Amino acid sequence: MKLYSSKLAPSPKKVLVFLEEKGINNIEIVNLDLANLEHKTPEYKAIAPNSRVPALVLDDQTIILETTAICRYLEEIYPTPNLFGENPIEIASIEMWYSRVTYELMYPLMIGFRHTHPAMREMEDQYPEYGLNQREHAKKSLTHFNKLLGGTKYIAGQRFTYADIQMGVSLHFLIRLNKIDIGDYPHLNDYIEMLNARPSFSVS
Repeated sequence: MKLYSSKLAPSPKKVLVFLEEKGINNIEIVNLDLANLEHKTPEYKAIAPNSRVPALVLDDQTIILETTAICRYLEEIYPTPNLFGENPIEIASIEMWYSRVTYELMYPLMIGFRHTHPAMREMEDQYPEYGLNQREHAKKSLTHFNKLLGGTKYIAGQRFTYADIQMGVSLHFLIRLNKIDIGDYPHLNDYIEMLNARPSFSVS
């Protein structure tokens, strides 16, 4: 198998963390240089027509796009340690918190960055007011998640799961880019430090 990745983007980082947590080391990693538009080449567009990373190419040349789809496939092939849930309640909880992190936190932070950061002017039709509005929405979500993590170690239960990968990587990339001080959210800050201490977050 071959994974097309990039060190500059959060979505591939999630898959790399997932691989480390699983101890999967038989997948070839191909790092694309997004700054030099290697994801826009005809060769890569033949793999991923939307020019996005990551992309997983199986040995039979089947192509799987989208971060969670890739991780769910790998979960089935490498079932331990389990990261998507072992019983109906746990599966539902992980899916719920993954979705909440995605829509209440990651997307607003991503929009805030894309529509306000000077580095994105050449890549986006920016609407700064929209970006600032979404950043404020993200701050409200940060307050909510900060309160939540004051009473639990992990985002979706009593152990590390895929929901924590989504949360940790999103915060790692997008808090700084939105010029938000994570120190204003002490429980989130402790949570990030805990995740960063995991080998998967430091190695990947």
